[in-house]
Amino acid sequence: MTEKSLFGTSGIRGSADSLFTRQFCFDIGRTFVEFLRRHQSLGPIAIGMDPRESSPRIRNEILVGLATADVELFDEGVTPIPSMNWLIINTPVVAGIMVTGSHIAPELNGVKFYAHDEEASIEDQKEIESIYYELRDKEKPEGVSVNVKIESRAEELYSEMLFNLALGPFPRWNVGLDCANGSQSVVMPALLRRLGLNVIEVNCDPQEPFIARDTDTDDKAGIELLKETVKKEGIHFGIAFDGDGDRVVFVNEMGEFVPGEYSCSLIAKKALGDTVVTTISASSVVDTLGKKVFRTKVGSPFVVGKMKQVGATFGFESNGGGISAEIMYTRDGGAMTMKILNLLFEFGGKFSDLVATLPKFYMYRTKVDYKWELKDKILRQAKKKFKGVKTEEIDGLKIWIANDTWILFRSSANAPEFRVFAESKDERKAKKLLEDGMSFVKEMISAPNG
Repeated sequence: MTEKSLFGTSGIRGSADSLFTRQFCFDIGRTFVEFLRRHQSLGPIAIGMDPRESSPRIRNEILVGLATADVELFDEGVTPIPSMNWLIINTPVVAGIMVTGSHIAPELNGVKFYAHDEEASIEDQKEIESIYYELRDKEKPEGVSVNVKIESRAEELYSEMLFNLALGPFPRWNVGLDCANGSQSVVMPALLRRLGLNVIEVNCDPQEPFIARDTDTDDKAGIELLKETVKKEGIHFGIAFDGDGDRVVFVNEMGEFVPGEYSCSLIAKKALGDTVVTTISASSVVDTLGKKVFRTKVGSPFVVGKMKQVGATFGFESNGGGISAEIMYTRDGGAMTMKILNLLFEFGGKFSDLVATLPKFYMYRTKVDYKWELKDKILRQAKKKFKGVKTEEIDGLKIWIANDTWILFRSSANAPEFRVFAESKDERKAKKLLEDGMSFVKEMISAPNG
């Protein structure tokens, strides 16, 4: 019997209660120890977390598994996810685990792994999964003594790195900052003030209820309060992070949402080299930068893998998750923020005018719950129904209706959801294409044999 894959597009995610049981967390800790041992890289390990309610318990139970090895253990507490990667690059800590569910619902959670100075690759994930199925349930967590040092080194080193990226001193911009009461709440408010900005905080308290923010689109980002604050307070622009701080999106001075594809494309345009990597679902705006574009499956490990393969210094996902090879191979909302501030400083104008230097495309996307086993049938029938000038099957099915208009059908790897994306230079075409695509998917799901 084939075991269900543990990993989705980014780490292991699922129900905090039914997946992340005491035994599972213990086994995951033991699994990571064995993975490091097999790579001759077993040494000090750090663990961090986002501030959702279940994270402290999951952290504590993973620590019991890690404690089965005779290595130093460090608890970094609530900290942005990229800070864990920066920690293992710059200290004797050799590996890290981040307890985070990113944008998924508060009652869910997840874990991500860092080793070899970067986020676990696709190959690493496959090996970790294989080891887990070898070791699971072989030992029990009772009787294991845990000795862990509580510190904030990850947060401190990361904050200093971000400060040194800034070109400032910046103008005394009024900036709205929304950290989703998440991990960047412990870094970003103080950092931006240190850079001379006047910061108006919204949802920047990790003691308050955690906001599961999906930065993909305006309607899912949950940043209405930030947008209203920007408009009412005469703020120059707003910054909004997801819960674990590896993704960031922006709001212009008029309180309008700026999709992550546009902020990342601005950075990609100035990045060193003539190539950029992004996902199959990202906007065609990146294709207008005058660089060679390589596309991958959705998921930061796929983006990182392709960046290494083609020698790209910058890659991104459409949700505002950018990866700068000259810093580290993981998504980093903090570094993206510093780079956007630098670009705005050099530009010398309004945020909206900076974004307007890129051509406008209209993208719409939506999703519907479904049964995973319907995926192949939906894709097969979509290929017959929707005709275009070319198709791509990197991740799901992308059909180019015309040179500036496409529709993408793909299943989520993290949840039983089917997603449809549509984009065009013509807003009406994009909307109509999405409506047609979603109507088709819903018909397939509700069919008698669906």
